Amino acid sequence: MDEIEIIREIKAGNTNSYALLVERYHRPLLAYIFKIVGDKDVVEDIGQEVFLTVYRSLKNFDENTGIPFSAWIFTAARNRCITVLRKRRTGQRIDLDGLDFLLDGRKNPEENLLAKEQMNAVATSLQQIPEPFRKTILMSLEGSSLKKIAASEKITVGTVKSRLFRAKERMRLLVGAYFGCKQST
Repeated sequence: MDEIEIIREIKAGNTNSYALLVERYHRPLLAYIFKIVGDKDVVEDIGQEVFLTVYRSLKNFDENTGIPFSAWIFTAARNRCITVLRKRRTGQRIDLDGLDFLLDGRKNPEENLLAKEQMNAVATSLQQIPEPFRKTILMSLEGSSLKKIAASEKITVGTVKSRLFRAKERMRLLVGAYFGCKQST
């Protein structure tokens, strides 16, 4: 049975079918959560919260949009992990140098060095983005929705989109310049 059929059954009242989705996603979801939080003691708790949240909001999942259920559940997991990490850091800033976990899976030192250089380029470029664009892109990178950023900054969603576009464009130019790439106008 494919996911869409399972979801339709659940929406029709057959709540036992949700166990099929849990069984299908349990291991990959927990592995994904662990990669983000890096703490095996909270992985199972976060996983259960995600499955419960997804179950409760399954009525909002529109299977006709073409968005796969997997993207939906993994996005929910990412958002929950971000919330957990925010609560943990208690005011500490994210250290971009501490993102070495992104290097996992690289096969050789050259790939590791290139990945570190890319991280340095991103960190350096982020520092050069002027406000309010920097705050907007950082909030977006931390997982805040457009609506949440708009509410936090007391601006419209359209302004958030504009700021994100400009920040991303500036980042592209700065990262390119970091690596000595000439930009075409």
